[in-house]
Amino acid sequence: MSSNSLTRASSTETGTAAEAGVAVPTRTPARLQFTTVAAARSIVPLLVVVVVLSWVTGSQNPAFLTSVNAQNVLAQVAVLGILAVGQTFLVVGGQIDLSVGSLVSLVGVVAARCFADGWSTPAVVVLALAIGAATGLVWGTAVALLDVPPFILTLGGLSVLGSLALVLSDNTPVPVRDGLSSWGFGTWGPLRTPVAMLLLVVVLGALLLHFTRFGRTTFALGSSRSTTFLAGVPVKRHLVLLYVGNSTLAAFAGLLMMARIASGDPRAGLGLELSVIAVVVLGGATLAGGRGTVVGTFAGVLVLGVVSASLTFLQVPGAFQSLVSGGILVLAVVATALAERRAGGSGTAGWAGALRRSLPRLKRT
Repeated sequence: MSSNSLTRASSTETGTAAEAGVAVPTRTPARLQFTTVAAARSIVPLLVVVVVLSWVTGSQNPAFLTSVNAQNVLAQVAVLGILAVGQTFLVVGGQIDLSVGSLVSLVGVVAARCFADGWSTPAVVVLALAIGAATGLVWGTAVALLDVPPFILTLGGLSVLGSLALVLSDNTPVPVRDGLSSWGFGTWGPLRTPVAMLLLVVVLGALLLHFTRFGRTTFALGSSRSTTFLAGVPVKRHLVLLYVGNSTLAAFAGLLMMARIASGDPRAGLGLELSVIAVVVLGGATLAGGRGTVVGTFAGVLVLGVVSASLTFLQVPGAFQSLVSGGILVLAVVATALAERRAGGSGTAGWAGALRRSLPRLKRT
């Protein structure tokens, strides 16, 4: 079957590709309007949460509502947001990568040691991105060619990469004096550098996922890998590209993390993989694949960022903050599973859709 015979992928309200395959024709104004509406529906509930939390916290501490604090919140979640954009592509394609947190730590340690040895900034950046791309190439090749389950593969990768970071750092943070300091503390016009980098990655990611042939293929792959393969799409190559892109973004996030904390900390990325999955699911994606938006993921990042900042401003103990973040992840995953069971693959997906569909039943009981 040739690619010309494919039908154009259609999405549900959160961007589902059609079971029949992926289309690759040029994007039409109708498709642009549909994608915009779908993204808006997935992020509105999240934006409501952000506004309400901001208002409640601001009423207790007016400093929370200042532009300075807004940039502080975005800078704090910049690494998480960059990781989440890459993970969105994987989840939409029916994949997952649990090793990104350890890769962030490893890249930070390697970069810090290179700076300590006198390497130039361009050389360190190239090496870090190469480490990320090579890691993604290994994961993608194992998944695409050897059919290794991505969950098991990257869970093992989490342990391997984390152990390498500990070995290379002698289990202690490697200090960095000047390397990439402008990334962590500089500005791009009115924006702090981490904020500008985050927004740039979000915009480019949204354009790539929602308005290109690559993005449409990713949606179709997540909806039905076998159907996409039978349609003549190079599925294995696309899987490898997804993992390479995700790990390269993770390496970039590792450099940004190192710049922000001025050291290569082997534990800097500890637990990030769970937060990444949380924000992707909060943004309307389903772990079964075929659904998700970059804008929705960014809204999920904002929710976790505002929740964390609000709890800090309200002087809530750190242990309780972790409890809240974990609770959000559990709620999002469970609600998304309920949405899948009730919608049967159609209708509004995600935790917000599940909540809306649950309300009538609750009223009847």
